[in-house]
Amino acid sequence: MSTPSPSEARDALARVREVRLDAAESLRTPWWVWAVFGAVMALFLAANDFGSTVQGVASVGLGALAVAWVVAGRRSPRVAAASGALHRSALPRYAGLPVLLICLIAVVVEHFAGPAVHRVLTGSGMPAWIREYPYTTAALPYAVLNIAAGLLASAMLRRMARRKAIR
Repeated sequence: MSTPSPSEARDALARVREVRLDAAESLRTPWWVWAVFGAVMALFLAANDFGSTVQGVASVGLGALAVAWVVAGRRSPRVAAASGALHRSALPRYAGLPVLLICLIAVVVEHFAGPAVHRVLTGSGMPAWIREYPYTTAALPYAVLNIAAGLLASAMLRRMARRKAIR
């Protein structure tokens, strides 16, 4: 077995870098994942109109979906590729930080803006169905915001993977 020359080693490293960059660029979460996420979040928010039992079922279902998506994507590169999630080998350790911050911002906005939106929607000038189901009415814009946040997180994670591939 012979040792490669310095130029052969540089060429091999350049090819590896190109392959890593191509892999980082191909990490795209399909649009439908965020649409499903938005629909699930809308249903989760709308559960507030239908009592604590429905809220509990929605919370358990949302938690199970989130854990299944994250755990399956991290355990299996094949599942990660199918769902558009990033496999743990493609990400730096701090990659979950942007997603955590976006979720935290969404929770804070919901916590502080939710009561104000509820008061506006249950005001005297609104139709009866809006007064009766204010959370269901507010669920659509909230779901759209969650979809936008998901697309932003996906772009940020892809950029982080690209930076890691360049090194």
